[in-house]
Amino acid sequence: MTSVLRRVVAPFAAVTALVATMSACGTGPSQINSAVIIDGHVISVDEVQSLVDKVVKEPAARPLAAQHKLDLVAREAVTQLVNHRLIAEVAREENLRVDESQLSQLRQQNPLAQKLPTDGSVPTEQLVPILVDRARGFDAYANDSLLLMELAKKYLGRAEATISVAGFSDFGKAKALAEKIAAQPDKGADLMRSAGADGEPQLNVNTGPTMLALQLQLPKQTVLVVNQPGTAQSAGGYFVVQVLSTKVASSPSPNADSSQTDPNQLPLYGKYLLRERLTDKGIQLSPRYGAWNTAEMKAVPKSEADLTGMLLLPKNDKQ
Repeated sequence: MTSVLRRVVAPFAAVTALVATMSACGTGPSQINSAVIIDGHVISVDEVQSLVDKVVKEPAARPLAAQHKLDLVAREAVTQLVNHRLIAEVAREENLRVDESQLSQLRQQNPLAQKLPTDGSVPTEQLVPILVDRARGFDAYANDSLLLMELAKKYLGRAEATISVAGFSDFGKAKALAEKIAAQPDKGADLMRSAGADGEPQLNVNTGPTMLALQLQLPKQTVLVVNQPGTAQSAGGYFVVQVLSTKVASSPSPNADSSQTDPNQLPLYGKYLLRERLTDKGIQLSPRYGAWNTAEMKAVPKSEADLTGMLLLPKNDKQ
């Protein structure tokens, strides 16, 4: 059981052509020039394109343009703008404030000021977020990072979840099971037992007040498919996680051990905590940017919409 839970925790881009693909093509007045609509709020194509234009001016972005990978920049810009909007809302709701000492320390370090090589030696998945962070500016980057850290710290040690987990090497089986459970959440345990999982499903497992619990603060009966990348020791696979219940105590549990918590991971887990808010809101992403993946809280290519992770809400109201 412990090994299964550990594996669940583990995680879980030519300019002219790009501009052409980003021309407004909405089907209604509210969609004209809209990159994203979140709960009635519009993030415009112009906002996204402004960030892309700033990135294009960076020497380090030349390999991306040469390789016709600027669509990655656009999706990352969408991702950061959506999360920025949600962070601002949650900060107001939760009365969160940036820690000024941490802000001062971050300003001194300023990871965005590093000189980036222009030869394409930085992996794309690392380079693109840095370039978009730079385009948004240090203040926006620091504000979002530190508020996510405060959000995670607020819930760490207080949040718990009860879940059922089944592991698969085959994505098709994992997806099929997730869809069945979402359609019949009350039969989740039986469906997991009969799904041919790799190993015995772990049912009704309580996470305790752990970091994992932050990743699972979702509406009751939500189903996640978590993509576990392979390593030298493991072939990887997919985990179907049904969130049976969650709770947040008024104060940290005496059983919570924060000594092993890596502060650098707190913003990531703070982002996970945004997912519950997003499930309550409608989000519409223009097809020109791909699809929005709530499990990963990012815009992804349409072809990867499921493979990067799935989050399914129950399809009935019996909760």
